[in-house]
Amino acid sequence: MTAAAATLLVALPAGASANTQTVDSYPVSSGVTYTHYTHLGTNHINHVSVDLNDPYTKLDIGVPSPIAKREATTTLANRDSYEGNRVVGAVNASFFDMKSGLPMYLISQGNEIINGGVISSSREYYVSNPIAFGVLNDGRAEIDEFNFDIRIEHQGTSYKMTGLNRERQTDETIVFTPQHISSTTGSNEFGIEIVVDTGEPITSTYYGQQLTGQVVQVRDYGSKEKVTIPKTGFVISANGSKPLERLKGIKVGDNVSLNLSIDSKWMDSSFMLASGPMLLKDGKPHITMDTSNWRAKAMTARTAIAISKDKTKVDLVTVDNRSGYSNGMTLTQFANYLASKGYDRAINFDGGGSTTMGIRKYGSNTVVLANRTTESSQRKVSAIIEAISTAPLSDPAHISVSRGQVGDMLVGATVPLTLNYVLDTYYNPLPIDASELVISSDNGNASVSGMTFTATEAGTDRINIQYGAARQSFPITIVEAPDKLTISPSTSAIELGSSVSFKAIATDAQGKPIVYSPEQLTWSVSGNVGTITQSGMFKASKVPGTGSVNVTLGTKTATLPIELSDGMPAFIDIPSDYVYYTEINFLKHLGYIKGDLDGKFNPGQTLSREHAAVILSRVFNLDTSVAGTQKFSDVPETHRYFKEINAIVEANLVGGKGDGTFDPAGQLTRAQMAAILVKAYELKGESEKKFKDVRADHWAYNQIHILANHKITTGNEEGNFEPNKPVNRAQFSAFLYRSINR
Repeated sequence: MTAAAATLLVALPAGASANTQTVDSYPVSSGVTYTHYTHLGTNHINHVSVDLNDPYTKLDIGVPSPIAKREATTTLANRDSYEGNRVVGAVNASFFDMKSGLPMYLISQGNEIINGGVISSSREYYVSNPIAFGVLNDGRAEIDEFNFDIRIEHQGTSYKMTGLNRERQTDETIVFTPQHISSTTGSNEFGIEIVVDTGEPITSTYYGQQLTGQVVQVRDYGSKEKVTIPKTGFVISANGSKPLERLKGIKVGDNVSLNLSIDSKWMDSSFMLASGPMLLKDGKPHITMDTSNWRAKAMTARTAIAISKDKTKVDLVTVDNRSGYSNGMTLTQFANYLASKGYDRAINFDGGGSTTMGIRKYGSNTVVLANRTTESSQRKVSAIIEAISTAPLSDPAHISVSRGQVGDMLVGATVPLTLNYVLDTYYNPLPIDASELVISSDNGNASVSGMTFTATEAGTDRINIQYGAARQSFPITIVEAPDKLTISPSTSAIELGSSVSFKAIATDAQGKPIVYSPEQLTWSVSGNVGTITQSGMFKASKVPGTGSVNVTLGTKTATLPIELSDGMPAFIDIPSDYVYYTEINFLKHLGYIKGDLDGKFNPGQTLSREHAAVILSRVFNLDTSVAGTQKFSDVPETHRYFKEINAIVEANLVGGKGDGTFDPAGQLTRAQMAAILVKAYELKGESEKKFKDVRADHWAYNQIHILANHKITTGNEEGNFEPNKPVNRAQFSAFLYRSINR
């Protein structure tokens, strides 16, 4: 680990348990840390941890404009991010109505009411108690109940209203102000509507507001007339026998007052968002809804906000739900997980397809997706919580440089360096002036030129990179020759006139590849068996004979004996005009495939997992002389291919089924084959053209399209790959041949 990288890591937060493993963790600003966990091996959980004690850190909300125009979490975060107000982390927040796009519950910023909201009367729903998360006027976070009071007064009598600036439901009395999303109330004819004009423009709706005006219109019950909300007044809309009875005495010309208030705790808060249910209280699970309800019992993606007892530490938390990746949680499981992390209080926000987390990554101010959303793309939402850094730009403090290759270096080898980013003290990305970058070596065993360094003398050294006060360094070891040099494939029988692509494998004492430049290899042929290029391409002679292929690297030479065969067909059922004749013959002469006892190859026969293990053990020249211990319940020591299966598992080429079995007789699918070849040959890069029958959430989506990128597969004429179809012997031979000779 480099010194610079070490400075960017943070310790596992207090409350973490042995059931939780850290995948990644680093500060994204001076007061905000991002951490990715796995929990019980079944879930991926992301945290954005916010320290409100940090002078350059705050929380805020982001809402679309207009409020009904939903936007993706990262879109809102980037919209609100600018110099001095950098959004460095964000999660989705409020539940919303899928039809109208409006938030369902109370949202306010300062004292201004952005959305009036509703509270359910049934514990079957998430929000059946008036509970909110917010930041109070003292700068501390809070999760607690609230009392949002909407009242009108008429002739000395006070009436409590049930909502503000939202659709009127049964037995409700709603107040509409000019800040409503529509210029009209939109209420149906089954109620009355009372229009009050104050005579003064009403430019905002806020806690502590008092409005007094005169009734200018009463729309009677049964009337379908659209009622316009005056810009200088408000409208009272009532439905149900009790509300109608209470308000029937209000007449045109009467004076009516409107009063909006909130608990003193929430008054002058930075912001607040109602949601639910509450998940934790006093450090223990405390779920304010019916946990036997299907909503609470669903294994799905979840979003929550959790706070510390002193209300200065806030975590934005998401749990993913993606097939084959993360199972999701019930609300009870979610509450138990949050309790295990040591939080004091927590509240649930919108989950499922809405669950989204965005973070700023090093080297950029753009907020990007951090979790894996349930759907293939981000769902647009009605509000988000933003973790914000207000820190100014400062001097360089952190630098990241990566090497093109890592490992012991051969004298003469050159390695390029890539400058990834330079960050200031607060992890803000800085513009880079290449002329200020200084690269040097401690002992002079390596020379530096621009963004490359070259090994010049055997020994140990250290490469140093400095940009202002930001520093990074890493040790290097330089050798005159590899500890081990071999030639692959390690075959000695080659068909007359055929071509074989040989590769040199150079490793250190631990079997790790050493770093060298391709031009440092010297290939040669001994005996009259053919020719070889300096890239290792061998062309066999057309006359039988013996000799060797040789390769020299540094002071070490490896030799491979060669015996040219007469080119007779490898199998009696593979004639010279067979579509995969070349591929099958190639593998046969290398000793990778042997066919059946009757001399046939049976190319259309499906390939079992155990036979694939045997072939791969030969291709990679694995040591099968040592049996080792039993690794799978269905592969005992008495199994005929026990050693070969153990060998490929030890080499990390193929794994089991995830339940402790290997399923040796099971058929190898085309998707499994793709995963094996990509892993075995360390293939990278996906094809831009995708197969129609391989969905983005398929477990082998990446591997299949990496094969396509390397022209190892092209799919069928319909543009399909058929990932779940068993692969037959001929197909496997073709794929393996192309992987070896790509």
